[in-house]
Amino acid sequence: MGKMFTRKTLAAGVLAVAIFSGCGYRFAGSGSLPEGVSRLCVAVPENRSSDVRLAPMVASYVVSEALAAGAEASVGCVGDAGVLAGEIASVSTVTITRNSDGDGIEERVTITASFRLSGEGGDVLWRGASVTGTETYSVTPGADSTAARSSALELAAEDLAENVWMGLTQRF
Repeated sequence: MGKMFTRKTLAAGVLAVAIFSGCGYRFAGSGSLPEGVSRLCVAVPENRSSDVRLAPMVASYVVSEALAAGAEASVGCVGDAGVLAGEIASVSTVTITRNSDGDGIEERVTITASFRLSGEGGDVLWRGASVTGTETYSVTPGADSTAARSSALELAAEDLAENVWMGLTQRF
């Protein structure tokens, strides 16, 4: 009985791999950069929010996304590379869950930004006009939630970078 289950599981796994590899299925964000850009130079985005550590954090996470996908990327580089520049327009926090007393117990932080990828000649190859990153975190009524918000902001920056990378590499 145990061998039969194992064989069925193995057969299902092999079938799934064959189907997904044969039909050209790819995970989101695993595509190539636009217009033959082989190297990505990520500029630290302009930061219009009050969170001073956010801009370099976002740039670093975008580079991490690119490197994880096998692309060559760095922050602040020069030379023959596509230049990804952007602006963090806002960071907002909203209460999304309240307890029976009406106190907030869960909040969501959202980073909204815009990015553009320019080629060597300065021509815009891709534009993400309103890219967001979000993260939800718990708060305790009457307590300081600064640490929880700070951790959530970092995760939202990582989510934003992932969304930028997916936008850069997806072709429809």
